[in-house]
Amino acid sequence: MVHAQGEDEFWLIDLGSANGTYLNDRRVGHPCALTDTDQIRVGKHCFTFHHPKAVPSGDLDMASTQKTALQVEAVKCWLLVADIQGSTEFIRRLPAEKAPGVVGRWLAQCKQIIDNHGGAINKLLGDGFFAYWSDSKNAAKAVAGALAALKLEQNREQPRFRVVVHYGEVFAGGGASLGEESLMGNEVNLVFRLEKLASSLGAPRLLSEAAHDRIKTLLPTAKAGCHSVAGFDTEFSIFGF
Repeated sequence: MVHAQGEDEFWLIDLGSANGTYLNDRRVGHPCALTDTDQIRVGKHCFTFHHPKAVPSGDLDMASTQKTALQVEAVKCWLLVADIQGSTEFIRRLPAEKAPGVVGRWLAQCKQIIDNHGGAINKLLGDGFFAYWSDSKNAAKAVAGALAALKLEQNREQPRFRVVVHYGEVFAGGGASLGEESLMGNEVNLVFRLEKLASSLGAPRLLSEAAHDRIKTLLPTAKAGCHSVAGFDTEFSIFGF
């Protein structure tokens, strides 16, 4: 699969094929960023990847700049980060021919869960992903369903992974709908810092207080204490599920 992230970023993913996918003659073991003229080989077939070059900044006129500025808006979102625990060591322990299939199938299964529950993967992280749901009347129920399914996926033998969820206002840029555009702001920074906190605590699943308050009636939760988060001045209450 070639996954588009924004207008000028593309990633190649092997979703668990038996014989592998090769990028510039190296087997794809995790999502890889694509650049113009990269060679992709699948079986006996070789493809050359092309995409238009970015427009030089000097060619942008004031009207287009103003239009871009107007397309950035503040929206409430559910934010989810999932990350394979100890991914480097995990992949190192697997036979070279097996690692791409394990990681690829995990990404494919998680993507299917997110898609089935109305969410979208905004960005691939190499050994994980960043997903979101725009806020709506039924968003909390959809997120709860996805979390229940991801929790079942965590019960599989491999790979072990963390899931962290936050709710907050983000800045979305690039178009009238969220799509594959950039999500920015302190709330995005916070969910990634909470993932680092989950790693340090050895916690497989965490909810921020904002997410917990909106989802607590839809799935069992338990308080996991108050913790400081790098880059933020206050302590945060967090919850397991």
